[in-house]
Amino acid sequence: MATTKADLPTPIHPLVNHEATSASEPLHHYQQPPIHHLPPEVLCAVFLPLAVCYRDLFRARMVCKYWVEVIDSTPELWTSVSNGLHSELQAMIIRNSGNQLLEVDYNECYWLGDSKREHKIAKYAWLMKPTASRWHTLTYHQWQGEIWPLSLPLHNLQRIDMKVLAPNSQRSTLDAPKLLYVNINHVALDLSSLSRLQFLILQAVDCNLDELTAVLRTSPGLKELSLKQMSPRIGTRGLPSSYMSKIHLPQLRNLHISGVLAESSSFLLDRIKAPSLEIFNAFVDDPSDVAAHTQLCEAAGRHLGTFPLPKSQKANFKIATWRFTIDCGIGERIFTIVNRSWDGANGRQAILASIASMTERIDSRTREEITSLEISCHYDDECGECLRIVHLLFPRIDQIFVEDRKTRETQVLSVIQHLSLPSQLGLTAEWLFPKLAKLDLCLRGSTSTDIGNRMVELAERRKEIGQAVEITELRIQVGFGKIDPSAVEILSQSVTQFELVPVGGPA
Repeated sequence: MATTKADLPTPIHPLVNHEATSASEPLHHYQQPPIHHLPPEVLCAVFLPLAVCYRDLFRARMVCKYWVEVIDSTPELWTSVSNGLHSELQAMIIRNSGNQLLEVDYNECYWLGDSKREHKIAKYAWLMKPTASRWHTLTYHQWQGEIWPLSLPLHNLQRIDMKVLAPNSQRSTLDAPKLLYVNINHVALDLSSLSRLQFLILQAVDCNLDELTAVLRTSPGLKELSLKQMSPRIGTRGLPSSYMSKIHLPQLRNLHISGVLAESSSFLLDRIKAPSLEIFNAFVDDPSDVAAHTQLCEAAGRHLGTFPLPKSQKANFKIATWRFTIDCGIGERIFTIVNRSWDGANGRQAILASIASMTERIDSRTREEITSLEISCHYDDECGECLRIVHLLFPRIDQIFVEDRKTRETQVLSVIQHLSLPSQLGLTAEWLFPKLAKLDLCLRGSTSTDIGNRMVELAERRKEIGQAVEITELRIQVGFGKIDPSAVEILSQSVTQFELVPVGGPA
């Protein structure tokens, strides 16, 4: 018997209510989308991610009248205004933002080459000045001329990023009592009017010692200080005794100095007491002033070796050289000094002298806590002198990590050589690091059996002399497939514990 259409089962559709008694019931159920029944506060939470892009916000406004009403009556969606936006949109933002704090952007590049530039600047300033007390952040870039926002009452401003390409001679006092973050470039600002800052970044700012020390003394919560291309020379002659007292910055973690005279940099470091300092970068611009550079290294060393070390930090000392750069570290503290006059063979002695000046100022109690060394040198002949410097200062080191930045293992071989023989230290010869028990070698290139033979010789010699602890642990990191199998066999027999860690994988 043939199957008729009436015998076929009714198809199930996911959007149809098949339990309805009439065909009109499911249709009526979907005439009003559920989104229209959401309360405004729920829709606001949905729309908030759109606040970062007005284009997306206006697309949402096109959906229905209800969405328009909710969006336009939600001030949190209208908090960012820029002179790059259309003037009608700028006015709409100010109107819809209510009493919300504003993120303000002003960049004259938007009007570059515009014949109506001056008119647009005046119009934007006229629109924004009445809202100055609501500004939360200000990003301001201009070519030259008057910096009109600086004279406004910026009572809620917490962050300012300001860059003027042409130096500005107009000196301004900023009325911003809640300011926390200051990043200014070529702006003549009276720094003494600032206080309670957390971030201070100055570039090409003409300030005197009075202003700089004043803002530091009134900002004990400062976390980052950056000084770039600062012109005034800071000396110690004729200064009041108040300048010589310490400036306590217990939360300072990052300090960057670039294009500042070494004399000024060392003077500032000597004034600051920053036990939490973790990162220090100094780019020296006056390499001919050897005495001032030595003072800078000594001042850096005092901060590097501040006692006590934070409990979360490992008791290890790091030293690395690369052309005209020195990196020294204790635990998580990393100090970098860059001096371009060191580039080349003539700068090697200056690098070593700078390392010695820095490490000699490390607190003796900190030295006693150091038990491991990480070393990497640009030139092989720097390794020996660096090892001798560290040996004299850190008597408890029992493990060394060596990173070879070159394509051959020459630096590792140099370290092994200096550990295999007594070193001349003054009038006596001593074995370096008599407590050394573990070596960790990181190799970048291929490794031949030569390093295996050298390692066996090192282990045997230090075991025979009786003046040093026997090396019992060896760990090697090397590129996958870059080590000779015979070298692995030799190395595994030279120590009690041997670990080979391939880096990367087969092609």
